[in-house]
Amino acid sequence: MCSSDLQAARGAADAVLDAGGELTEPRLARDLGAALPDGSLLWAASSLPIRDLDRHLAVRDGLRVLASRGASGIDGLISSATGAALAHQAAGGGPAAALLGDLAFLHDAPGLFAGPEDARPDLVLVVANNDGGGIFSALEQAALPGPFERVFGTPHRARLAGLAAAAGIGRIVVTRAADLPAALKGDGIRIVEVPTDRPAGTALRRRLAGAAASAVTALL
Repeated sequence: MCSSDLQAARGAADAVLDAGGELTEPRLARDLGAALPDGSLLWAASSLPIRDLDRHLAVRDGLRVLASRGASGIDGLISSATGAALAHQAAGGGPAAALLGDLAFLHDAPGLFAGPEDARPDLVLVVANNDGGGIFSALEQAALPGPFERVFGTPHRARLAGLAAAAGIGRIVVTRAADLPAALKGDGIRIVEVPTDRPAGTALRRRLAGAAASAVTALL
């Protein structure tokens, strides 16, 4: 794909994302990468977060992106992000953020807890909470909502506020794109929770793919 095709596809996708003010998962990935200051670290979780970043994060300087995809799935992502942030900042780097899905976040909830002598980095955990495994909603099994929800959707109804309180860290909820930059600011480890909807996210990603394809086709 040539540069003009890429620009057309990105412009079409951005137009879809910017059509409303809500913070969808693809827009969260795009806007998070754009909002972090130069010198920042962005830790990308597996599943939908890294895919959304791959499709929508604009090319930019000054941002280091790390991930452990292919090595550990959703295991230990909070702990890995914490270690990466500590190393990044010990070497003179700036603030760090981790983009996580809710299942990855819950899978490593013990990573929120540290001993009184343990160092804590400047790290904001940005959690897209769609109450389950959103990536599976694109499968044909989603046409069978009953068994799909139990086996693939895996809704958990977990309250992230309770986990944050137990770990003694801050947590805020953000639903509007305009509120994200301010929400990222802070000290130590903290949580920015972004509630999203699995079926709506699947439909949005299909619209994004369609808009990008149409934009490229129009160039032919």
